[in-house]
Amino acid sequence: MKKLEKIDYLQENHLREWIKTHAKVEQELSDAHDLFCECGHLATGAHESGCRKLRNKIMSETIKRLAHLLPDGKEI
Repeated sequence: MKKLEKIDYLQENHLREWIKTHAKVEQELSDAHDLFCECGHLATGAHESGCRKLRNKIMSETIKRLAHLLPDGKEI
């Protein structure tokens, strides 16, 4: 299953868990960077909301934490 397929599956079948976990991961990663973002720019709220590198890391970590909800080896 590709990353986008996993995101779609989790959002369609486990939306409540997705939203809760995504928000938690976003907060944790934002708090982990006091001055600089993941990409090296200043970690302002405006920058973090649009930073592609940070967004990708948030998505990947959210998928990892919700992996137990994904179907095992089944094609979607």
